[in-house]
Amino acid sequence: MFRTRTKAVFAISGLALLVAACGGAGGETAAAGTGADGLVTITAGVAASQSSTALLMGQSKGFFKEEGIDLKIGKAATGAGAITQLINGQQQAALGGISPVVTAVASNIPVQIVSGAVNDKPSPDGTQYQTMVPADSPVKSFKDLAGKTVAVNSLKCCWEFWMREAVQKDGGDPNALKPVQLSFPDQITALKQGKVDAISTAQPYATELRQQGFRDVGDSPASAFDNPNNGNTVFYMAKSFVADHPGIVDKWRRALQKSSDYANAHPDEVRATIIKQTSANPDLVASAPLPEYTAKLDQGTVEKEVQFAVKYGVIKQAPAYTSLVVP
Repeated sequence: MFRTRTKAVFAISGLALLVAACGGAGGETAAAGTGADGLVTITAGVAASQSSTALLMGQSKGFFKEEGIDLKIGKAATGAGAITQLINGQQQAALGGISPVVTAVASNIPVQIVSGAVNDKPSPDGTQYQTMVPADSPVKSFKDLAGKTVAVNSLKCCWEFWMREAVQKDGGDPNALKPVQLSFPDQITALKQGKVDAISTAQPYATELRQQGFRDVGDSPASAFDNPNNGNTVFYMAKSFVADHPGIVDKWRRALQKSSDYANAHPDEVRATIIKQTSANPDLVASAPLPEYTAKLDQGTVEKEVQFAVKYGVIKQAPAYTSLVVP
């Protein structure tokens, strides 16, 4: 086991530049194991965002303990850092995009997706992902972004994939796109200063900009996946942890689905939890659209994300779906 983990960690170090921007920030460690009460301890690394809200609500409501899981919340690391923490046993579950897992599995890193997390969801208040431009911008649709500088949260990863796909599907040249990597807060500054032509952002930043007069060009992942309800955020675990705890994935999925169902049925409680965990402006949270929480995995989205990684040269060969996802 030690030799396997050592090889995996060495391989992970080579992934850092590819997947580092696909996760959160910070880091925290915790030990796993089965306590005297028979509960299996799982520390989940998550960022302070509405993507993790259902998980937090499920923890407070006792849904995970009902399934034999002592859930603890840790801070998310970056994409490569999150995978390292899983392999080292510092954390047992990580929340993030699909791309880091695809890149890891293609490099023989033993991690697998265990469940969904959130799905995009169209609503009168907007979608979860929006491409924002100034009110007077000549950009009217994705094809107009060809030749333009667009800020994305990560390069060689999901955000760049989605934007290039959206441009191509709208009739533009995806190779003419000029993506630059900026964090969500820095994107807003760059857009207001005219340093970029557009930004690919998420909630609640998109709602904040719309309230300030900026325009939404469209939802890039919805276009990329041909699915406005795509599920591009997932939870994943180390294969060794799954193997050492038979049945844990089914327990996780049941607990997370209970949590998701509760969150979807109680939007006011979700918003209150978001405000508490993120310290976001209550008025902004009240007006921003919520995602659909779910433990169910969107297979079509996973398979297309793999295709994007091959298409844009991040990996050479597509790993099989069965190697990416725990059955």
